Amino acid sequence: MCKAVMIAGTHSGVGKTTVSLGLMGVLSKRYKVQPFKVGPDYIDAAYHRYVTGNFSCNLDLYMLGEQNLKSLFYKNACNADISVIEGVMGMYDGVDTTKKGSSADIAKILDIPVILVVDASSMATSVSALIMGYMHYDREVKIAGVILNKVGSEKHYTLLKECIKRDLGIEVFGYLPKDAKLDLPERHLGLVPIYEMPEIKHKFDALCDHIEKYIDIEKILNVDAIECSNTFRDTTGKHHDLKRVIIGYAFDEAFNFYYREGLQVFEEMGAELVPFSPLTDYKLPDGISGLYIGGGFPEVFAEKLSKNEKMLKSVKDVIDAGMPVYAECGGFMYLTKSITDLEGNTFNMAGVYDFETVMTKRLQRFGYVEAEVIEDNILFRKGDKIKGHEFHHSIIKGFSQKASYVVHKPGKEEAWECGFMHKNCLATYVHINLYTYREAVKRFVGKCLQYQNLNAFQED
Repeated sequence: MCKAVMIAGTHSGVGKTTVSLGLMGVLSKRYKVQPFKVGPDYIDAAYHRYVTGNFSCNLDLYMLGEQNLKSLFYKNACNADISVIEGVMGMYDGVDTTKKGSSADIAKILDIPVILVVDASSMATSVSALIMGYMHYDREVKIAGVILNKVGSEKHYTLLKECIKRDLGIEVFGYLPKDAKLDLPERHLGLVPIYEMPEIKHKFDALCDHIEKYIDIEKILNVDAIECSNTFRDTTGKHHDLKRVIIGYAFDEAFNFYYREGLQVFEEMGAELVPFSPLTDYKLPDGISGLYIGGGFPEVFAEKLSKNEKMLKSVKDVIDAGMPVYAECGGFMYLTKSITDLEGNTFNMAGVYDFETVMTKRLQRFGYVEAEVIEDNILFRKGDKIKGHEFHHSIIKGFSQKASYVVHKPGKEEAWECGFMHKNCLATYVHINLYTYREAVKRFVGKCLQYQNLNAFQED
């Protein structure tokens, strides 16, 4: 048995991230807390890591599938005292107009009790009608109680609590008052990443103080435990049939969009992962035989990235020499000829691909996608189908180099090319969770081993 609660919201912006982070922080003072995030989110997961000291896992039904989602949850939750799962958007918001993949859907799949966060500003008895709708829309979702956010005063909270207890008979775990000091800074992809906020500690200290003052932690700890299935306990191990190889991965303020569970698959397949910074390092790590350049915000740091010409040349040289490289979204942008920001300033990048990246004011691609592999590449084989997501404001202009993906939104006819190849480099706007594609990671590590052996042979 293990403790787990999901923090879901009535809608986006209701305060579920604030409540989730505060609860994680307070609980981490006494317990080992395992954080999770519903949906394809890198930024919130990094905040979870900051407040708990433990890596967060993404529970995304579309990209993982139900079996992988369960295995990922149980093998991590069963090693913690309590798990806190932050939901996504509104509680019932799933793929398109369905509940599929929503916070409610994940809560049902894992049989997890839900604490519903409600924006109670300017509300009285109507709060009962609002919560009742969420309770009755799907009676199989176990709503254990509510936390009220943006409450005007203690008197206001007492009124709201009386209405909810009288009308619905469910638990009210507490509230948070309106307080601008608790707001976390945002920009075009959501919260500003934690890696860019060295001053964040005081905000979390204030948030934890509010949680301890206004929310009944003991009542939350008394929520029913769930059964931890032995079926999905972690039985993976390293593949000792593969000789160890070293793979560098870009990790700094500009590049930090990775699924931790995906990185762990590389390690299970015999790779040692070594971080490097395209912003501040002047050369790639010694001894590497492969590169992984994840997503992030290269457009925000374009000038600094462009000035680091030694690193740009180092990356281009190893790719031209045939080193296996995988680059996603921000990593893809870094490998193009240049990035042009919203002010029209253009900054040179690595120039591996004959594209120019141009930032725009609106989202160009947003949401889940499916890609059909039409050419073999370093991860996948022709005919494979992969599920991922795109979320970017940039477009690419220029000569269309060889593509290995045809991408489309699920159930939609519109399609576009991506997954561009150059020698042993694959670059794409499509984010995937490599936890789902273990054979692809094994293939990539194998390519790295071939590259390592070839270089050793040539040196001899």
